[in-house]
Amino acid sequence: MVALATGVARLPSLTGYRFILGSAVFLCHVLAAAQFYDNKVLNGLGVIAPYGVAALSSFFVLSGFVLTWSTRPADALKLFWRRRIVKIFPNHLVTWTFTLVVFMVIAGPLPLLGAPSPIGATLTNLFLLQTLVPKPDYVLSVNGINWSVSCEVFFYLFFPFLLRPLKRIPDHRLWHWFIAMTVVIAVVPGVVNLAIHAPMWPLWPPLSFTQTWLVYFFPPVRMPEFILGVLLARIVQTGHWPNLRARWVWLFAVLVWLGTLILPAEYGRSGIFAVPFGLFIPIIASRDIHGRPSWLRRRAVVTLGDASYAMYLVHFPLLAVVRYLIGAERAFNAISGTLIIVAMFVLTQSAGLALYQYVERPLMRRFSSPRQYRKVNGPVGQSS
Repeated sequence: MVALATGVARLPSLTGYRFILGSAVFLCHVLAAAQFYDNKVLNGLGVIAPYGVAALSSFFVLSGFVLTWSTRPADALKLFWRRRIVKIFPNHLVTWTFTLVVFMVIAGPLPLLGAPSPIGATLTNLFLLQTLVPKPDYVLSVNGINWSVSCEVFFYLFFPFLLRPLKRIPDHRLWHWFIAMTVVIAVVPGVVNLAIHAPMWPLWPPLSFTQTWLVYFFPPVRMPEFILGVLLARIVQTGHWPNLRARWVWLFAVLVWLGTLILPAEYGRSGIFAVPFGLFIPIIASRDIHGRPSWLRRRAVVTLGDASYAMYLVHFPLLAVVRYLIGAERAFNAISGTLIIVAMFVLTQSAGLALYQYVERPLMRRFSSPRQYRKVNGPVGQSS
């Protein structure tokens, strides 16, 4: 196995993979939350398999992998944070404002989004600090699905300080650290189950809100998933990634899912799915590194992957608006419901592409790094 230098190759297939993950989250929400079907079995397809939870965990692992892969040794701390701020906040400000405007126009509770958030929660959401507050009206304030972006901001804050010690890990011990992070991820839900006892949270039975917050929303608890991505990137860079077949990872993922069905409910909402699904990331990256065919790096798929962050932010407010216009309780047969879902998918992808094209991309080009740096080093690396 041959060690690779940092940034030795761009990994467009991982950008395309972001489109797959974003689509999985959309499908989960459109089925389990919007519930356009009049058939409970069809709506239940949003939660029968945990692909939405797994996709979010995969996003966390992917962030750690891509940032480690693309970070240059000469990158300054302020420059790194500057890129992250320019990447994250413009799209967030647009969708945050859009959601507040929708609330003001409707002047009351909104399907999927609930009632307007208190001022304190609204401002906390503006600065993406809401997941640090253990209260439902804070964590799910305004555009509630941006709780995961709040976790990402937490990861980005500490990434420069984590990367240095993680890079000092001897190459032959990287897998040991991967296993150690896996153990941490596996232990936390069990500890929460034993230590926390509180009334059930109606939104996510049978767990209480405190249990849900500690295994799902709380950024320090999700940090090991991000660290898995950092370790996997180093494993690939140092040539310690084996020729692992995707079918064995799928088998591992199914076994983990079956395990969550018999373990305490906290496991089904935890980051445990980051372990098997995170292994797909080096498999996909290896195809680009070794020049093997990959449909994920087709231009259209990569473009949709680039726009996946924007689509993710905008999809839930749009679902809420459409649900309000159709009627909060109105349901449809299989054909009509499917047509609505397809139309919503096209709408959210189009809105995400527009937000990426006219907000995120131009601002990244203009403000992500000083002009002098861009002339010397060229464009910023891999999308994340």
